[in-house]
Amino acid sequence: MGKWIFLIFLVWAVWQDLRSRTVGQGFLAAAGSLGAAVSLLSGRSVLGLLSSAAVGIFLLILGQITDGGIGEGDGWFFIVTGFFLEPAENFMLFLSGLIFCSVYSLAYMAASFIGGVGVRQKRLPFLPFLLPVGLWLVLS
Repeated sequence: MGKWIFLIFLVWAVWQDLRSRTVGQGFLAAAGSLGAAVSLLSGRSVLGLLSSAAVGIFLLILGQITDGGIGEGDGWFFIVTGFFLEPAENFMLFLSGLIFCSVYSLAYMAASFIGGVGVRQKRLPFLPFLLPVGLWLVLS
């Protein structure tokens, strides 16, 4: 059941990210509370939840080091996904999202250069690139 709740959370977060380039703090807090409760009730340990959330914690630290180069919302998002997923799954979600986003960005950049359009200030929402792997995690 927790994986299906995760999928609903992911789809809703992607929609918010596409619509407004941000995910609401209240939504993240509610989803995190629900994810932690479902996981703890299913027998996961607090240490297991923290190790799953390590990706998000790392992103928050990296965001502080880069003075906001990585959005704080992405860090909090991966902390919440860590409450729903096992550590390897959360890391795979993050890494796969990076790969999909990188491939898209390179293709977009190449097409823009060929077309003579500047892309320096273009910002892409990251969460939509997590959907394929999120679906795979739930359906496999």
